[in-house]
Amino acid sequence: MTKGEKTKQLLYHCALELFREKGYDKVSVNEIVEKAGTAKGTFYVHFGSKAAVIAEMFHTYDDYYNRIEEEMDNTAPALKRLEEFIRASCSFTEEEIGLDLIRVLYLNQLTEGELEQDALRRDRALYRIIEKLLIEGQNNGELNNQFRADTMVSWIVRSIRGTFYEWAMKEGSFSLSEECLRYVHALIYGLKA
Repeated sequence: MTKGEKTKQLLYHCALELFREKGYDKVSVNEIVEKAGTAKGTFYVHFGSKAAVIAEMFHTYDDYYNRIEEEMDNTAPALKRLEEFIRASCSFTEEEIGLDLIRVLYLNQLTEGELEQDALRRDRALYRIIEKLLIEGQNNGELNNQFRADTMVSWIVRSIRGTFYEWAMKEGSFSLSEECLRYVHALIYGLKA
């Protein structure tokens, strides 16, 4: 990791820590750079705005998704791996990102057009991995071919995002993993061959 990458990671983690402590709206760029021990100009070299720190969370998710994909047992049925992938995503959100930051992420997706577009990019690891597993499931007879894989990906991602949103609205009062899997199972049951 280069010195610049290390500085960016330091700024990112300091910002997230402050967002958790004080709330996104109550944290200034000055506070972030003070906590990180860097200059304000350094912040803007790595992030165009405070909202760009939140956009970086998508990269954190994508890196995590890619690691999960690498660790999956490719001999297991595609639907079992899909379930494992969704469970891991939910656990990461609950344990690593947390309720406060997921709220900030959703708020920023709704108010910052550029972030919303980043979240919906079809080349993100989330979409790519789910689509790969669905195509494999169709090819090996686990799923029917009635619907295109990209259509099913949209349905699954919407169900996951909707569950994340409700989890944030209800103060994390239910298991994110269990609820996401319940919705995805209902969807997949209707798509099974």
